[in-house]
Amino acid sequence: AWSPDGKSIAWFGDASGEYQLFLRDQDGIARPKIIDLGPSPSFFYAPRWSPDSKRILYADKKLNLWYVDVDRPHPVKVDTQDFEGFGFAGNSVWSPDSKWIAYLKELHNHMNAVFLYSLEAQKTTQITDGMSDVGSVAFDRNGKYLYFTASTNVGPSVAGFDLSSLDQDRKS
Repeated sequence: AWSPDGKSIAWFGDASGEYQLFLRDQDGIARPKIIDLGPSPSFFYAPRWSPDSKRILYADKKLNLWYVDVDRPHPVKVDTQDFEGFGFAGNSVWSPDSKWIAYLKELHNHMNAVFLYSLEAQKTTQITDGMSDVGSVAFDRNGKYLYFTASTNVGPSVAGFDLSSLDQDRKS
């Protein structure tokens, strides 16, 4: 993943035998900076730079969402999914000021809700009621508004690969 300022590239690799986060200047001259992702081995994926190019958001196979500050490389866990599935990989975004993370999380009723994580307060808040299935979360360019899609017309059980993920027929 290229940093928004165009200066760095981030990727995960397992050259040491365990996954680590590699950061390298875009010119490729200096050796990469290696960030240890903790004592618990996992598979990490979907690195996303913050707009200010100071932090990287990523997910792991244990259904966790993390971020790490490039200058103070200590991974911070944002949240954990309760159900196996596609997880946080394509469902988490940075605010334009890099102070918030918006993401989708599957609730116990198997509907997705929008959550906001404040980096300053290190606190997560659910901002949708869980009575609709939410998707495609995005901030506007100024960070004033958060957009998402929501449907109240889904089946009672949403699952990734079986027929229960089919929408119910609309009744007018």
